[in-house]
Amino acid sequence: MDFSARLAPLLDADILRFLAGGLGLTLAVALGTIVLSLLGGTVLAIGRLSSFRPVSLAAAGYIETIRSLPSFLVLIYVYFAVYRAALDLGTLGAVVLGLTVYHSAKTAEVVRAGIQSIDRGQVEAARSLGLGFMQTLWSIVLPQAFRRMLPPLVSELILCIKNTSIGSIVGLNELLRRGTIVYQQYFNPIETLALIALVYWGLCFGLSVLARRLEATGAQQAERARLATQEI
Repeated sequence: MDFSARLAPLLDADILRFLAGGLGLTLAVALGTIVLSLLGGTVLAIGRLSSFRPVSLAAAGYIETIRSLPSFLVLIYVYFAVYRAALDLGTLGAVVLGLTVYHSAKTAEVVRAGIQSIDRGQVEAARSLGLGFMQTLWSIVLPQAFRRMLPPLVSELILCIKNTSIGSIVGLNELLRRGTIVYQQYFNPIETLALIALVYWGLCFGLSVLARRLEATGAQQAERARLATQEI
């Protein structure tokens, strides 16, 4: 089979729609994971910063344990645990849960760094005005911290997108699995996988550029704020 014959299936509208469906599922899983991981990571970060020792140790133990494991192992373990527990999540739900378990631990460190980057004086001023711990956290600390965390959170989204490919092993019909179905039918693995790699590259490279721009914008804003403070 010559090159043109191997490439022809990838120019077929039906096959492209089939692959596009897998891409949509990949993005849905990645976005769902990053949103849930942000929620879970925030809770873990607050727990790790807690002055209550048992909570701090439990959060730190979870974070350090999960971060030290391969994402593949965490996803496969959660997938089988879900089915052994007879939870009706389906393959999609099990994959999102598995990735969330992994990325929550990584996101927690991003959130913790963001919280600790906030000037301690702002926290003390808020407490002196009578705001409680949670009020200070939600009204003053987290809004500023999340703005500073945007670049690393975009980087975490990139990793989420790449990790969705692990779901193909447990039957998630995402982009890579659909590419595998195509090349097994048309015997063109080189061409099909090259196309899949190009799609992943386009997504991740675009998000990398966005993360760098957000980081540069944040640095410029911080510099302007510093200069304004000096003028005052």
